[in-house]
Amino acid sequence: MHYSLQDVLFMGQAPEKGLFVPEQLIRYPEEVLRGLKGKDYKNIAFEILYPYFDSIPKNDFYGLINKTYDGIQAPIVELFPRLFFLELFHNWTFAFKDFAAQLLASVIEYYLAKTNQSITIFVGTSGDTGPAINEAFYNKKNIKVYCLFPKDRVTLTQRKQMTTLGGNIFPIEVNGDFHDCQELAKNALNDKSLNKFNPTSANSINWGRFIPQSVFSFWLYSQIADYPEEIIVSIPTGNAGHIGSNFLAMPMIGGLPIKKFVAPHNENNYLVRMLEEGKSAVTVNETIECLSNAMNVKLPNNIPRILYLFNNNMEEMQRMISPITVTDEETSKIIKKTYDEKGYILDVHGAVALAGTLKFQENFPQYRDVKTGVFLTADPSKFPEKISRILGFEPPIPEKLKKKLDTDDSHVWNIDADDRAAFNRIVMETNV
Repeated sequence: MHYSLQDVLFMGQAPEKGLFVPEQLIRYPEEVLRGLKGKDYKNIAFEILYPYFDSIPKNDFYGLINKTYDGIQAPIVELFPRLFFLELFHNWTFAFKDFAAQLLASVIEYYLAKTNQSITIFVGTSGDTGPAINEAFYNKKNIKVYCLFPKDRVTLTQRKQMTTLGGNIFPIEVNGDFHDCQELAKNALNDKSLNKFNPTSANSINWGRFIPQSVFSFWLYSQIADYPEEIIVSIPTGNAGHIGSNFLAMPMIGGLPIKKFVAPHNENNYLVRMLEEGKSAVTVNETIECLSNAMNVKLPNNIPRILYLFNNNMEEMQRMISPITVTDEETSKIIKKTYDEKGYILDVHGAVALAGTLKFQENFPQYRDVKTGVFLTADPSKFPEKISRILGFEPPIPEKLKKKLDTDDSHVWNIDADDRAAFNRIVMETNV
């Protein structure tokens, strides 16, 4: 069945808890890929994303991109020879999720202004999605956000980013894990008693949250390589939306000369097991608590979408993706080693990415001379307690985060993981 872009964004997920994908995947002409060199982030974002957003008039979409990404920061640091760190944590909430959250908010606001509708956003978070979505949609007209986060499984900084805004943001603490939060959010989209509130998602199950992240590979390439030079891209993987969106850049879809994707995981390594066992699904029973809490995802929601992008070809996935498992001990060691040798502080997720990349290079020495981009997803100051235990001091904290830590909570609700009735009551009572 065909759905318009507006339908897709306002529904969040496809019927039967499915995932939307475009009818046609975009392969960019060689002249577009060559022409990325020298462009700034917002103009590369427009070039890459507009074919997927072409139901919006071109000038209007350029205006949305310009408003959202004007002044955006995504610097690249060559910390080791031919190893480039893409720092995606310098913006609104100091995490990579900001790039997609802000654009999704701009596009949804654009459609709402044309239709005079209101919508309700349900989002589950393992740590960084919630702050990014809350910030992006804060005080937006005709929008309410219900943000579910797992009790005692996010850092104090992440929690404060979700619980101090008030207004149209409703933070809900769940006695469970990220999977429980995500299931509550997904079930709300199909709950008939909530239909009148026009529910949608802002997790990466929403195509509008998924697709903007694909720009990262094109931006990285424009900064470190000359077409048709091949590169390797390493992306820390939890719910698999980040790496999944960047598969849209790979040679058989977007045409970018990416030799391999490295997929470093913590011990919640669903995709690792899938590829090692050659199966499209594996059994998982519990979430393992790891240092890199935003990656503590036992069942990644984006796996069906990734299988679609690879035409369910497991051999092709195994050829293109090198999955790596990184332990907490390895995470801590690489944080200390990187600081001792380079004076550079990694956050716990970036540490998984770097440790996984180095393990990949050990396993495949033939790729050591290929330029490799490592995606760093969050400012280390969001995890001060963890960094302090490893390095003996807390990382510098941006002034905006300091203010958050000193701000009192707005109203925060608490529910059990299986209490959908309590969740529904909160939504009903705050929509009078």
